[in-house]
Amino acid sequence: MYGGGSGGAANANSLFGGGGFMPSQSNTIPESSGGSLSNSKGNESAPSSRAGGDDAGRRHRAEPPDARPRSLRMDWAACDLPLHGEDARFGHAEAGFVGVADGVGGCRDDAVDANAFSRELMASALAYVEQAAKSSKLRRRLRPEDVLERAYEKAFINGTPGASTAVIMSLDGATLRWAYIGDSGFAVLRDGKIVHRSMQQQHYFTCPYQLSSDGDGDSLSKAKVGDMPVEDGDVVVLGTDGLFDNMGDEKLEHAVSMGTELGLSPKNMADTAARIAYNVSMDEWADSPFSRECSKEHGELVCGGKKDDMTVIVACIVSKDS
Repeated sequence: MYGGGSGGAANANSLFGGGGFMPSQSNTIPESSGGSLSNSKGNESAPSSRAGGDDAGRRHRAEPPDARPRSLRMDWAACDLPLHGEDARFGHAEAGFVGVADGVGGCRDDAVDANAFSRELMASALAYVEQAAKSSKLRRRLRPEDVLERAYEKAFINGTPGASTAVIMSLDGATLRWAYIGDSGFAVLRDGKIVHRSMQQQHYFTCPYQLSSDGDGDSLSKAKVGDMPVEDGDVVVLGTDGLFDNMGDEKLEHAVSMGTELGLSPKNMADTAARIAYNVSMDEWADSPFSRECSKEHGELVCGGKKDDMTVIVACIVSKDS
């Protein structure tokens, strides 16, 4: 089991070390089938039970009994700001799947490539989704928990070193589905307000739930699985902890609300969210979600952002006719 490592750094009072970095955008690798891979309120349950579980949403809306699936699609884009290069992501437009993974930084203390496991997870997830996309019957049955399981199996069988958190999401008709483990997460916004967000899974501060192939990680059964109905105009933001440790709900709502009002593209909104989070991470006096957790953990006031890799995906839910 690995902790967050030196990548999780509060700035102001030097409780944790961490180096700075300049923003840069990693390249995406386009796939002919519509996929891309980058190295860089709802119902929830564990995959094994599929029963109702944690509900972090501010509003919960049941789908009307006579509701029919609407023709919606994800219009998505991403921004990557690497520090250690331990994040990875994938997306497949045709199948409506996106995902991010964050290699656990504590692996570096054991001279292990902390990006290896996250990279393998996302590459395998993309390969599986691409294969399923070729069959309309299989694509209709595909769920994020299935993709996460297949990707994990591949990394486990290959003995890929390291450990990683992950979140995978899909749009199925008018239903948004997800599976996640650890502190990579997402938020769903409607009319500029968060209506559902994932909850971080941690064993203790800076030690997230994680998947690994060495037998020391968490069981996949601990992953949270859920779904919720979405509407044309909703915005989904996925990110590694580098985003959410530096960008609180209020800042995220403001960024998405302004982006929507200005008619910004998903790429512009992803860049904006990453830039805001990056600026907080470099501000040694910032009041950040991470600094507030540090204050609770250490019983004293801690200021500053968290210097870390940041991967952001913004997916706008739009009509297929638009």
